[in-house]
Order: sequence, then structure tokens, then C-alpha cells
Amino acid sequence: MDKWFNNNNFAKILALAVSLLLWFMIHLDEVPTTPTIATGTTNKVVERTVPVQPYGLDSNSYVLTSLSTDEVRLEIKGQRSMLTSIFTNDDYKVLVDLSQVKDGSNTLPLVPDLPSGVEVVSMEPSMVTVNVEKLGTKSFNVNIVPEGEPSAGYSLGTPVVEPTGPVKVTLPEGQLDAVAKVQGSVSVKDAKNDVTQKRVKLQAYDAEGKVLENAVITPQTVEVRIPVNQPYKSVPLRIKYSGQLPEGLVLSSVEPSVKEVSVYGTEEAIGGIQAYDQVTLDLTQFEQAGTSTVNVDLTPPPGFEKIEPSSIQLKVTVSLYDETEETTKVFPNVPITLTGVGDSLDAALVTPKSGGINLTLKGSPSMLEGLSSEDIKLTADLQGLAVGTHDVELDAELPRFAELDGTSNNLSATVKISEKAEDTTVPPSEEPENEGNAGPEPSPAEVENGETDPAPDDGETTESNTDSQEQQTQQGNATKGNSSNNSGSSGGTNGSNP
Repeated sequence: MDKWFNNNNFAKILALAVSLLLWFMIHLDEVPTTPTIATGTTNKVVERTVPVQPYGLDSNSYVLTSLSTDEVRLEIKGQRSMLTSIFTNDDYKVLVDLSQVKDGSNTLPLVPDLPSGVEVVSMEPSMVTVNVEKLGTKSFNVNIVPEGEPSAGYSLGTPVVEPTGPVKVTLPEGQLDAVAKVQGSVSVKDAKNDVTQKRVKLQAYDAEGKVLENAVITPQTVEVRIPVNQPYKSVPLRIKYSGQLPEGLVLSSVEPSVKEVSVYGTEEAIGGIQAYDQVTLDLTQFEQAGTSTVNVDLTPPPGFEKIEPSSIQLKVTVSLYDETEETTKVFPNVPITLTGVGDSLDAALVTPKSGGINLTLKGSPSMLEGLSSEDIKLTADLQGLAVGTHDVELDAELPRFAELDGTSNNLSATVKISEKAEDTTVPPSEEPENEGNAGPEPSPAEVENGETDPAPDDGETTESNTDSQEQQTQQGNATKGNSSNNSGSSGGTNGSNP
């Protein structure tokens, strides 16, 4: 140790160390000191709106209808660091507990919900009045309203709603009676096929058509399908026949798989069709007695777009003539059609006054059963007949499998033929001043002296006209006698060979 102290270098190092120590000790007091964080408190008034937040309400039983206030003014205090902008107004809340409310008006205390370390100095207001109403539920049927129009010529069917049945509407009991209907809407603009929507929102409406916004509907949406139909008409199926059966065979029955078909088309086309008669059964395909089935494809008539069904089956029974049972059927008031009337003549039926006669046909029972008066045509040919009243024979056009019964032979009718009336109407401005007078009006002196000719007696005029008509009638009957020898009733065809 003494050796170190006697060493000059060691002495210099020690002196330098002591000097540095003294320098740090002298300048230590000049280093700035860190200020102490204030631990005092201060007050602060929150300037932004502090909302009132209700909670705890039984939403299945009640609905909150009003609060006397939805904001409060808070004055708070706390550590300065807790009141800085690090906290926003979202950190300051005022709560009201609705878990114990009753139907009607309730006055409840407000409870502040503040950050830790912050206290309330004052709160205005400190109480709030809450109105709640008891909820009620009522069931309503769903009404679906189509919006727009389908494509021209198409019509809408009844909307189909899934799930079926009524829906429930929940509202305050005092508002529930205001609900008039529950409905949704579906667009059908220019539709040609069924319209389907998976989720149609339902809304409740009052009697004035206003939406009740606060209504709770269960379920809130439904699935809707609206059928879009093309106009159609169901008409009877009429079967025509062509060809002949072999000798000795007779058509016993033809049973179609359907009695009616549906034709789809425009309203104009539908209005003009009475029956579907475009099925023709060719009888030449049956060569022996028996029952067979014929498949027939149906095509829409002109002016129509579709027919249902598109195909049918005909069950055809052909029998031997000797084995066929015959029966008769009366067809009432078969209408008579007048043909062959000249362009300058008019014709009218005198008898029968009804315009038709009763016909009795005979044939197979099953075939006659399917006939109606519309399947029979009666015509009176007036070709060549002059003005007058004539008895004319009728021509009967019958189905191939039927013929006239003996009681319906010698069919006739009485027809009156007259000239068409000419239009003799004179415009008012052109009427003669003394219309209906044969000459100038006689003077009073001529009347007194009897110098005027008496007017012709009405009876004489009528008699003269009657004589003229009788002469015309005799001439017409003479003509009819010549022509009737060449006319006659078809009387139907041979029942044994349709």
C-alpha cells in the first residue's frame, strides 16, 4: 500500500477521481426536478347529452310508450386525470329500471352509471315518468294484393300462402282494435306463368290504409304463389264419323275417356266456341265385331293456343246387326233452318210457331244417349218458291248410327215468303203538306152540295188486298207442287251400315 501512495501515477489518478466526485456533487442541484402529479379533485359539468337508457322491461307483456325525458344534465367530480378527454360521453350513462313497472304511468329514479373514480355532484332531473301499456295479441287472415296486371289475355287465380292459416299481430291493447287487415304485395306485371315469392313481408293496416309501424307480426314473412291462368272454356266433346262399317256390322257404342275438354285462347275466341268437334272416328278401321280402344291426339281449334287434355281414348264397340239392341229417344224442339231464300225475299216460319219440332230417333241405346238436339240438323229448302205461304218438306241430317223412327216421317213446315219491305221513310223536310189526301181539299160549298167523292171504305180495300194475296198463294202452291216432287227427307241412313 505505501508503495502505491509513493507512486506518482497512482497519486494523479486518485486526485482526478476526487475532482470528478466533487464536480458531480456541485452540479447535482442544477438538474430539473420532475413535478409531482396532483392528487387533488375538481368539478366538471358534462356538456354533451347524456341519454336515459331504460332496461329490464318485460317485452312480452308490456311496451314502453313514453318517457318524460330522454336526457339529463350531469355535474361530476373526480381526479383530474379521470375527467380528461380520455373518456367520452358514451362512458357517462343514466339508467332507469323498468323491471317492476305496472300498466300505466310509473315515476322512477334515475341511476347514473359513471366511470370509476368519478362522482355525481348534481343530476337534473333525478326522476323520470315512464308510461307503459300492456300488450295484446290477435289473429288475422293474410291478404295478398297483386301489383300490376298479367300479360294480356291472362287472369289471376287465388293466391296460395304458406304457412296457411292466420298470423298473430301484437300491439298495445288500446291500439289492437285499430288493425283492419294484414297484407303483403306481390308483383304480377306481364306475368304468363305462376308467380312465386319466397319471402313476402307482411304489414298491419288500419281502416284508412295506413301502416301501423309498431305492430309485431308473427310470422313476419310468408311464401306466396299466385296462379296465372290463360282464359279457357270447358266445352263438350263431339265426335264425328267418316267411312262405312262392313255390311252386317253396326256401331254399338263409342265411349270417350272424357266428356269435356278445356280450350285456352283469347276472350273473343272463347266466346265463339260451343263444342269441340275436331275428333273424327274413321269407321273403315273396324273389320269385325268387338271392342277396341283408339288413341286420339287433340289439337287446339283455330284461334286457340292450348287444349287439355292433349289426348284421349275412345272405347269403340262394334256389333253384328242381328245382335244389336235398338231403342228410341225423343229430341225436343230441333230447330229448323230456312235455306235458298232469294235476295229480294224474306221468309218466316208460320208453323211450327216454336221454330222447331220434336224428333224421335232409333238406334243403339249407348249411342243415342250421347246425342243432343244440336247433333241433328233440319233444313227447309225454299229455292224457287215465290211470294206466298207454302208447305215444305224438311230434310233431316242425322248421325250415321241413328235413323228416324216411323213416328217422325213426313217432316214438314209452313213457311211464308214475302218481298222485302222497301225503305219509304221520307225526311221531315220533304213530307207533302197534304199527306194522305188524294187531291186538293174541297171547299165548304162542295161539301155542302155533296159534290165530293166519298173515300173508299176500309173494308173494300182489305178485301181487295186479300184477293190479291190469295192469287199469289195459289201461284206459289202450283210452283211448290212441281218442286216438291223432286225433294224429300233424308230420313237418316241405314242403321245396319252407319
